[in-house]
Amino acid sequence: MGALAIAASLLTGCVNTKFKTDALVQSFVIADEPRAASIGRDVLNQGGRAGDAAVAMALAMTVTLPSRVGLAGGGVCVLFDAAKKEARTVDFLPRPAGPNGVTLPTLPRGLYAVQALAGVQRWEQVISPAEQLAQFSPGVSRAFAQDLAAFGNRLTADSEIRKHFLAGGAVPAVGATINQPELSGTLSVLRRNGVGAFYTGPLATTLAQGLGVDPAALRAYQPRVTGTRSVPLGLVSLHLADTDLPESGAALVQAWNAAADLPPAQRAARVASALGATGQGASAAGAGLMVIDRDENGVACALTQGAPFGTGRTIAGTGVLAAQGVERGGFGTPALVANAIVGRTLFAGVGVANGDDGPAAGPLALLTAALPAALDGVKGDVLLNTRPASAPGRVNLVACQVSNEDGIRYCQPGTDSRGHGLAVLVESVRER
Repeated sequence: MGALAIAASLLTGCVNTKFKTDALVQSFVIADEPRAASIGRDVLNQGGRAGDAAVAMALAMTVTLPSRVGLAGGGVCVLFDAAKKEARTVDFLPRPAGPNGVTLPTLPRGLYAVQALAGVQRWEQVISPAEQLAQFSPGVSRAFAQDLAAFGNRLTADSEIRKHFLAGGAVPAVGATINQPELSGTLSVLRRNGVGAFYTGPLATTLAQGLGVDPAALRAYQPRVTGTRSVPLGLVSLHLADTDLPESGAALVQAWNAAADLPPAQRAARVASALGATGQGASAAGAGLMVIDRDENGVACALTQGAPFGTGRTIAGTGVLAAQGVERGGFGTPALVANAIVGRTLFAGVGVANGDDGPAAGPLALLTAALPAALDGVKGDVLLNTRPASAPGRVNLVACQVSNEDGIRYCQPGTDSRGHGLAVLVESVRER
């Protein structure tokens, strides 16, 4: 019955009524930090695709939300290529590799792989907005101010981030302009010399010494690109990241299957039980972003520093926070629902942990939103408006239905009210 429900709500038969020629084409970008979402919109307006927008947003958040996203951190993304009708996982999770659990910097090469698989622009095009943000501050967002107030005490006294954002010990006002010249310089090196400059050469030497990791291990690091963990749902499939961390991969599929046949009111408790989510205690904070572009390619990513502000320590002269390695997947979970018959992304969502809401908060938030969207056809805005305020984790999503009458895809994007993210609709005329 669940498979029939999702087929009815997300797909109109097997006929390729993918586009109505006189309709505006809609794309969607969502991020846990508003400036990043605006950059994603700009990338799409400039002809970029889902991979370009996702990478530009992630890089932007290393500047605007360094409490959760950083060049020395990492994450995991799920991609759907509408033309190839293929879903993939890009795993660049930050694993413990040095003293006190510090991680190798995995984000730059991970994002480079995402763009190579799902983008069309040049690397320097997607990194330039982040460099400009660091050089010419856009103002402190509510999302970052909230994290500074909650977790700013994790920053060490000599941290460059602390000196910039907590001068005098006070949390800056929303909108305060604070430049990050060291981070701008690092991003400039990556723009001019390519992503390899983070792993070999003078910058890599500085990073390895500052982190206390093996330079050879840093030089050799590569992200892992695989298929996805998929759940067949009639004519469409749910795609989850294929990783080996607890609360990830196979564990998510098991939690989904355990709850799918239950009445809607019982699903959240069953998922929480399956994942071991408690709703309390320290957790690795995460940040999410997702894109569905004009060609209906999808990208959803969960990113992390391993803990709020990572280790709290900055690598001198770089503006880069040393990240903490993760050994569990509770920080966040990305997911896509896609139709591989005609090539469409119909749902994109990311659940993330706040940093104080216990183990498995991110996966729990994602699954408890994706279940009613997929199995019951509940619209995205309704899902978020009815989500209990006490539920662990945060979730942002875009959920789509396809009309049985005209084949047009109708989508509802939204962000969790407990965060300060932004969902943006981008409309354009289809090229003929």
